[in-house]
Amino acid sequence: MSVKHYKPSKYLSPYIDRYFVCSQTKSLPLILPGTGLEVLFHIDTPLSINNKKLDVAHIICPREKLIFDSTNNVNYISVRFHSGGFRHFTSIPHTQIVNQYLSVEEIWNNEGRELLEILYSLPSIEEKIKLIDFFLCNQLKKHHFSTIVNWDLIIKTLYKNFNSISLHELAYHSNLSYRQFERLFKQKFGVSPKKFQRITRLQKTVKQVLLSSNKHYLST
Repeated sequence: MSVKHYKPSKYLSPYIDRYFVCSQTKSLPLILPGTGLEVLFHIDTPLSINNKKLDVAHIICPREKLIFDSTNNVNYISVRFHSGGFRHFTSIPHTQIVNQYLSVEEIWNNEGRELLEILYSLPSIEEKIKLIDFFLCNQLKKHHFSTIVNWDLIIKTLYKNFNSISLHELAYHSNLSYRQFERLFKQKFGVSPKKFQRITRLQKTVKQVLLSSNKHYLST
């Protein structure tokens, strides 16, 4: 298995965690529900789900468990977005993105098509990543806009303080009623704040288990 990480440009770093390049000769494991989103650019044959081949470049935004079909070759570039970050790069509502596999062309139309044509003509991974970074900078300039409610701060606060924060207090400090907060949160991020909180708790628990030095945690 070969894995490499690349940092996004400073302009994109508030929204993108990293570019991740993966090459391996075995299937991907079960993917648990998460709070982020990835755009995958397949270098070889695209992955498939339930015997349906996915597009050569597409998003994955799992809020339920995800199992790709078995394969002997996995090779892709992934753009890993921070929680809620992807909404600054497209006008498509997040409710149409969660648990979907929209292609790059479906998201960005002709611009997405042109991106792929150039991307797959470039010889090196580094050149491909530079092109993706440049493309996303342009999309951010086009789609990002300020709102009265600082949703980026809200999603970051909830992600970091999921065990201690009160959703009603978060709504109050956002100058929203709880019903307004819940409705707008789901519009922005595709899931309710309660579900986001549960998924974050699951993510943190899984990370703690995987990083635990106790190899016999299952029997304790």
